[in-house]
Amino acid sequence: MNKNDNIQWLTKKILKITVEIQKKFPELYDLLNETPLFLSDRKRKITIEDFRQYLLSIRMQQKTFEKNSRINI
Repeated sequence: MNKNDNIQWLTKKILKITVEIQKKFPELYDLLNETPLFLSDRKRKITIEDFRQYLLSIRMQQKTFEKNSRINI
């Protein structure tokens, strides 16, 4: 996969998880605004690794929220 394919794939995964969170857990979706794609002040470009880290971050939030939702039922 080339760099553009990787970015496109990661972007699609991020969108898919974001939409899933929006539908299943609207309260968590509201909190995603507080989970921005963090970038160093030294960076001028968003890297593939930045996208990967963001994807991992929202996946972990989703899994944690799902787990806590089941416990509270």
